[in-house]
Amino acid sequence: MNAVPIFEAKNRLPFFIHKAETEGPVAISRRNKEVAFIISKEDYEAMSVSKPKSVVETIRERHKKYGLDDDDFDYTEYFDSLRERDCFGRAGDEHIFDEV
Repeated sequence: MNAVPIFEAKNRLPFFIHKAETEGPVAISRRNKEVAFIISKEDYEAMSVSKPKSVVETIRERHKKYGLDDDDFDYTEYFDSLRERDCFGRAGDEHIFDEV
């Protein structure tokens, strides 16, 4: 990316704003060092974070992204089936954490 000197950006600001809207960020330089960028409103909003997402919101978004939002798998039944039932002399359908 070639940076535009500040004086040129100042003199041709509308041109560089249009370029940022259509082509992406425009680097601005001072003494041959990038110091700023002109970016479109759309790019700015995509980078802005209004509030952090909760873990639950993130998981829901990922489920939707990967097509798992209609997941009807019964996880409770699955994990219950993995528990050791015949533990410490308990009957077959009792578990050590079940109240007796």
